[in-house]
Amino acid sequence: MKQSSTRAGRRRALSSLGSVAALGGLAPFGSDAARAQAAQAAPAASRPAGPALPAFAVEIRTGPGWDANKPPQAQAQFREHSAHLRRLRDEGHLLLGARYGDKGLLVVAAADLAAVHRLLDGDPSMQAGTFVYEAHPMAVFHGGCVQPPPRRG
Repeated sequence: MKQSSTRAGRRRALSSLGSVAALGGLAPFGSDAARAQAAQAAPAASRPAGPALPAFAVEIRTGPGWDANKPPQAQAQFREHSAHLRRLRDEGHLLLGARYGDKGLLVVAAADLAAVHRLLDGDPSMQAGTFVYEAHPMAVFHGGCVQPPPRRG
């Protein structure tokens, strides 16, 4: 009995959300309209134009040009590296950038692995050997969104 009343409660809740959706407040879960609303809400720079491109995981490590006696900001081509990543983000290729331990992780949208290599080989810090990278195709099985923490001011 409890199980059926729980199901009935879920149906009522979903029906209520469907009613709100019909009034223009929300699109039904999993619908094309819901996906369209989410796409409209995302900043333009975070979405590549046209059809979605495949995603690639790129792991960045320090390279032979890294000077262990200098902090990261003082490394050769570090500012240029940051500017290059901003360009990739603005063009819609950089979906996520993060650090963990002594490595970096990028999630890059590109047509294929060769395109990922072209994008990253254009990074002055890669050319200088400050950083090296490995890129791998990703098989996304659960989409989501990760936001950076607010900046401390």
